[in-house]
Amino acid sequence: MKVGNYFIDDVHLIDVKNNFSIIEIASMFLEQGLDSFIVVENKKPIYIITQTDLIYLFFKNYQNKTLKEIIEKFPKKILTINKNDDVYKAYKIMRGAGVEHLIVVNENGEVIGELHNKDIVMKFVEYALKDEMTGLNNKRFLETIIKRYNKTDAKIGAIFIDIDDFKYFNDTFGHEIGDKVIKSVAKKIKESIREIDFAFRYGGDEFLVLIFNQEKEIVLKIANRIFDKISSIDDEIFGKIGISVGVAMYPDDNKDLEEVIKLADENLYLAKEKGKGKIESSS
Repeated sequence: MKVGNYFIDDVHLIDVKNNFSIIEIASMFLEQGLDSFIVVENKKPIYIITQTDLIYLFFKNYQNKTLKEIIEKFPKKILTINKNDDVYKAYKIMRGAGVEHLIVVNENGEVIGELHNKDIVMKFVEYALKDEMTGLNNKRFLETIIKRYNKTDAKIGAIFIDIDDFKYFNDTFGHEIGDKVIKSVAKKIKESIREIDFAFRYGGDEFLVLIFNQEKEIVLKIANRIFDKISSIDDEIFGKIGISVGVAMYPDDNKDLEEVIKLADENLYLAKEKGKGKIESSS
């Protein structure tokens, strides 16, 4: 997780050579609705002015002072992070210094953006609950969903999906192409469901979809839609992808959601035993 993937490049810079007065800078804040200005010299950060700074300067009657005078009177330590550094390093710096953002610089030390603590925290949460390769939810998040909805009145359809003969793709084309197969399947799954439903990468080539508040007939239609979309893939390198699918319903098939997911998995393997490339559901 590199800083370069997460910083905000919409930053506002003031070149120190302009040497604006504080009242002029305050006008810029009001006109542009800003939170801060980064002061640069030869594109490198030397100071930062925030809304809080302006309030203090006006309170102390420094509004007619120039930027250079303020920098000299109230020196600051400028915290920066290189765009190629790890996000965890940035988080540790912010936490240690008690600040909410860092100035992001390139290899030459020139300002290219800002990194905000709230954005990092959200990325950490997302990283903890998402599968990095596919962007689908992971099993840790599934555990949360099970705890949230188990033994409730919710109606949930569980669709278990497994790529048929996945080993063939890895053995024939290599693991990089195998990863492409997994990503392709994940993409089609996401295209097939609503925002209120959940898709998980359950294991290496296994996926789970939870469909909320739909009757079994609709859940089966969604399972068929997923099946058809994945079956439509015809890649120029690896060709077609076959899948087997198992479906079960909560609470119709079992009043324990975890057991329903296991039942969907069992139905999936029943589909494989019947020749693969099929959808099986509980009667």
